[in-house]
Amino acid sequence: MPAAADSLMKALAAWVASLTSAISLLGSLLAKTSVRLAAFGVLALVATWPMLSDAASLNTYRDSHPLVQYEESARNTVLTFGQVPLWDPYYCGGMDGLGTPQSRWASPTFLLTLVFGTLRAEPIVCFLFLLLGLEGTFRYARSRGATHLGAALAAPLFGLSGFFAVAPALGWVHFMGFALVPWIVWGLRIAMRGDALGVAVSAGMLAAMVGFGGTYPAPMTALFCAFEVGEALWAKKQDRARLNTAASMATLVALFALGLAALRLWPVIQTLTMAPRIIGGAPTLTPQKIALGLLGRIKPDEAGDFPLSGNYLVGMFGGLAFVVGLLRRRTMAITTAAFLSLWLASGYGAKISLFAALKGLPVYSTLRYPERFLVLFALAASAVAALGVTRLQAMTRARGQGARRDQLRLLGGATLTVAVTLLLANLGPLVSNMQTALKGRPMDTPPESAPGEFHQARGTRWALAYYGPMSRGVLSCYDAYPVPQSPLLRGDLANEEYLAEPDAGTVTRTYWSPNKIELDVDLARGARLLVNQNWHPGWHASVGDVVSSTGLLGVDLPAGKHHVVLRFLPRAAVGGALISFASLGLLLLFLRKARRLSGAARSRLAWRMAAATTAAVLLAGGAAFALVKEPALVKPPAATPEGTPLVLEKLPDGVAPLAVKFADGMTLEGARLRRTSVLPEETLTLDLYWRVAENVDRRLGVFVHFVASEGEDIRADHVMLSDAIEPERAPKGVLLHDVVTVVIPHDTSGKTFKAFTGVWRVRGDTKRVNVIDEGKGVVEKHRVELGTVTVR
Repeated sequence: MPAAADSLMKALAAWVASLTSAISLLGSLLAKTSVRLAAFGVLALVATWPMLSDAASLNTYRDSHPLVQYEESARNTVLTFGQVPLWDPYYCGGMDGLGTPQSRWASPTFLLTLVFGTLRAEPIVCFLFLLLGLEGTFRYARSRGATHLGAALAAPLFGLSGFFAVAPALGWVHFMGFALVPWIVWGLRIAMRGDALGVAVSAGMLAAMVGFGGTYPAPMTALFCAFEVGEALWAKKQDRARLNTAASMATLVALFALGLAALRLWPVIQTLTMAPRIIGGAPTLTPQKIALGLLGRIKPDEAGDFPLSGNYLVGMFGGLAFVVGLLRRRTMAITTAAFLSLWLASGYGAKISLFAALKGLPVYSTLRYPERFLVLFALAASAVAALGVTRLQAMTRARGQGARRDQLRLLGGATLTVAVTLLLANLGPLVSNMQTALKGRPMDTPPESAPGEFHQARGTRWALAYYGPMSRGVLSCYDAYPVPQSPLLRGDLANEEYLAEPDAGTVTRTYWSPNKIELDVDLARGARLLVNQNWHPGWHASVGDVVSSTGLLGVDLPAGKHHVVLRFLPRAAVGGALISFASLGLLLLFLRKARRLSGAARSRLAWRMAAATTAAVLLAGGAAFALVKEPALVKPPAATPEGTPLVLEKLPDGVAPLAVKFADGMTLEGARLRRTSVLPEETLTLDLYWRVAENVDRRLGVFVHFVASEGEDIRADHVMLSDAIEPERAPKGVLLHDVVTVVIPHDTSGKTFKAFTGVWRVRGDTKRVNVIDEGKGVVEKHRVELGTVTVR
């Protein structure tokens, strides 16, 4: 019997050894860049095939429309008018093309849009980003010590994870920028080891991410980079030379990234200064929902939405390699990153909310969905799994003599075989998940182009992509930030340029383009010329003074005949471009000089280049201020968006007094729903009348909830009263008129909504402020009931 058992063990050991040899051969093949990229390319091609096969069709999901329009407007501006797409007149009455946070034309992928068209380029872009994500994850895992085999097999856990299925399916192509995260952190890691190329890769990829619309990817990646820097500095704390190298190169990466991205960052900062994006609520993700997102399967619903299941899929078949990786001491740092990502993803669900603390920081206060940190978890999990495979490979080569060595090799080989088999099997659910999501998109034939004279139309945001080809702008506005939209915009004008006093003279359009408008104006007396687009400080006129006429673009002109040329050239775009080009030049100079240096000399060069980059940013920014004269940003007016006074002496007739007093210094004196019956897509206006005390808390905002009889609620939360001024900056002790508008969604016909309002700490713990005196109001859960609205 012992002989039989011994024979069986030998046969098993031989069989496992042959499998291990085959696995080693697979690892050798994947070590070759050409073979690996071919394999990754096939995976990306199969995963995105449903998108590639209907590349000429239009995704009609509601969020896809503005994102398609941003890109198509930019393409049209370049190809039709030969202009840089600085101004987008086709949405919300006009907006800064570079300053719109979700536009993505300021990135290398815009070349594909120009060549293939917006719709045909999208699937190509998604395919390329998947390929980049897979190869980037491989390189990142390798930089952490994983073998070629482990890094390659674990790469799909991130590169094909569920978010890269959902994002393009919903039209969120700009979120594919998350695929650049592993490249950024890989470049940072090798840079901190002294590799100059890493500086270029990390800074360049981060700048590309920002240009691609990195509202979430860029700030979240910055956190991951901060973790990497902290880990590197801690590991090198005993070696002064290596510590100096890591610190200097990390500093240089940060400065070059900011400099290269300035073309996009400066306009976006200006936009958000004009219209702060304040996000309230207390999003919560339970452990069960996190598990569902990571291990479930995507099932699109009839509305084209994707519930949480499978939206961040990494797949359970990678679990064995991940668990083995956790047992390694060298994975402690990346395991910590994975844990922190899960903690952040839980939002306010954790007893001690790391996400709440993060939202207290200026840049991160705009983040709404904590579950997107599961994307970073997927990257960390990929690295842990890769190191798990690496550990098992090491066991198959265990040294020593005797039975213990043989047993360790047998155990390692058997476990490695199972782990590799499971990782290969995991490709099925990952690819299937992506195909399911992409096949679930609501698709339609794109509109044909019908060029003509540009006019604004009231339109509908839910079908925005159909208006641009008709040379129509859409005034129905709903974006990721509160676009500063003039209440004087109209969709029924015969001429888009007109005089505020029609009898003062005549206006004739001679040329129109997004960035430039030429007009012949004949005035009997001085008058104000109005253009049916939003004012922005970047507009300049060849004659007269550009003004904001209640948010509308206006030009005050003297009497006489004038050929007026209006141009949009904002200082932020000029300054951002100067900084970006200066940073690019310095980066190329650094790469050239760094090739000849090493060690301490390269560190000294890095510090000098960091100082030079800082100086270049200041000089380029100063040059922009000298070259482009702009008026200061419009200060919050003492008026509502309707042009009525913000400060009132008393409640208007017909408004019942409420006198509901909240803690922290705000009192709701009255409220009125202007209508109680509306149609879908109509705008409902609500009047709130507040009084602010001298000691008002600086963190307060107003929430407005329309609670549905069924389905989703409607929210109109805001910080700025009447889109004009924050409570802490408002006049104290007087009656303030807060005009709130909300667009009724298109799919709410037949529903009833009960309206509530209250106060919450938007920049603090996001909790509601307690009502301390109900006055004459009807109060429930520290919110005031305002009435009921029926959607016909």
